[in-house]
Amino acid sequence: MAGQKICPDCSVEMVEGFVLDMSYGTRLVPRWLKGPPEKSFWKGINAKGKECREVMAYRCPKCGLLRSYAEAEVEPPSVWGT
Repeated sequence: MAGQKICPDCSVEMVEGFVLDMSYGTRLVPRWLKGPPEKSFWKGINAKGKECREVMAYRCPKCGLLRSYAEAEVEPPSVWGT
């Protein structure tokens, strides 16, 4: 991820991490999908053909503020969550 992230409240450098997504016995990094959610009977939410980005989170070590960024484009998750 490009550039350092600074806390808007404390003006200190934020620490990179991610929010863990627990799903059916597996651990995933959350993803951001462009547009409104489209319900799918078999998949829950349809992700096919949508812009998809991995969500990274940064935490301020001073105040604990979390900010999420979705900069790196990735493939949409499959029906199995990978």
